[in-house]
Amino acid sequence: MNKNIARLLIAIGVLGALVVLGRTLYYAPNDEIDSGLEVTSEQVVGTIVSGATSDLPSRLLIPKLNIDTKVQALGITRNGNMAAPSNFTDVSWYKLGTVPGQVGSAVMSGHEDNAISLDGVFKHLEDLEVGDDVYVVMKSGKKLHFRVTDEKIYPYNLKGTALNQIFTAKDEASLNLITCTGDWVQEIKTNDKRLVIYTELVK
Repeated sequence: MNKNIARLLIAIGVLGALVVLGRTLYYAPNDEIDSGLEVTSEQVVGTIVSGATSDLPSRLLIPKLNIDTKVQALGITRNGNMAAPSNFTDVSWYKLGTVPGQVGSAVMSGHEDNAISLDGVFKHLEDLEVGDDVYVVMKSGKKLHFRVTDEKIYPYNLKGTALNQIFTAKDEASLNLITCTGDWVQEIKTNDKRLVIYTELVK
């Protein structure tokens, strides 16, 4: 192999390693990766939580985006925020809230990209439109069909009414999908906005 090509490949490898290391420092350890959404007990009052049923979500399918991925059951971090997935291919379900298919707001989170800016599971979540289909496969094998009803973008540190829209129980069974969007802000080590896709169970 030409020496110049070999040197170039080594340089690219070193640069790639440095990028991974640098971006990794922006993320907490796996058990402390959070969505930036502060969740309190008032956001889950009246919901049917995971302790009330043994049939919990196993996989999330979004045909339009070619998503078929595992669902991690996570709660909150030590910061009091909803935990995000420990990797960039799975989604996390907020296990202290509503179980998908039950009356209330089930919430799932996924990353936009990984530590070297390769696409995460929800990279193209914004491409969903009202009427698109979303499916949750439960551990029993039951397949729940949801349909997109709305899309909204919020500040990363949203509170009050906006936060209640995502987490508060309603009269119907809904599933809300969350990911980062907007610009990366080094000072807060996260993106400055959150994209939320609202869906409702098809009966």
